[in-house]
Amino acid sequence: MVLREKDANAQILRNFIDFSNKPNQYFLTNLKRSIPEILDDHECSGEAKSKIGVSEGIKLLRRKYRLNNIDIAYIFVLITRGFKFRIITERVFLCEENAINPSFEYFNPVKPRISDNFDTKTAVLNTIADCQEKDDEEIAQTLVKSIPELLERSYGVRYTGRFLSINQWLELKEKDGSWISEENFRCGEHSITPWMIGNLLALQVRGWHLQEIPEKFKGNDYIFIKD
Repeated sequence: MVLREKDANAQILRNFIDFSNKPNQYFLTNLKRSIPEILDDHECSGEAKSKIGVSEGIKLLRRKYRLNNIDIAYIFVLITRGFKFRIITERVFLCEENAINPSFEYFNPVKPRISDNFDTKTAVLNTIADCQEKDDEEIAQTLVKSIPELLERSYGVRYTGRFLSINQWLELKEKDGSWISEENFRCGEHSITPWMIGNLLALQVRGWHLQEIPEKFKGNDYIFIKD
């Protein structure tokens, strides 16, 4: 679990979603004001460093600093985009190592709710934390296999449907379905689970969105697109 406080996890997830389309510099500028010691290019370039996971890194930082939930959400976005926590002589740093900085050309300011249950929100956030070592294609392929209306892109085919942010797609699902338990969102004949939502949100933060493939009779399918 990211934090023991489930209400805090819910707030972190809310901020993670709401600020998904901000550039890296936005988060770095704000973190430099609140916890400047974790950003140190000189220390990050050294060799005496060990990589640690996002949950462990936040746990160690909270022992020294009064991190607020929005700081942790900003860290989550940067970690999801390829920044790494490094521990150097018992000090924790957030280091840029081949990180991406997507542009979000097709991103729209839609903010889905993602359940009212704190356990569900915590499960989604935990999934995002687990995505830090997964590459985009691995995540996308897993989702294509798990969600019927998400299709694998056929190379050489020119698609002409509208673009949607993943937030928009989730909001559409929320209009048509409902949570029947903390682990199961039911929409039509299919279910969406917290781990699926966490993986979708991780891809969104990395610059992925969806393109609609309209179907006249059975409803719409979608393919993943990367900026």
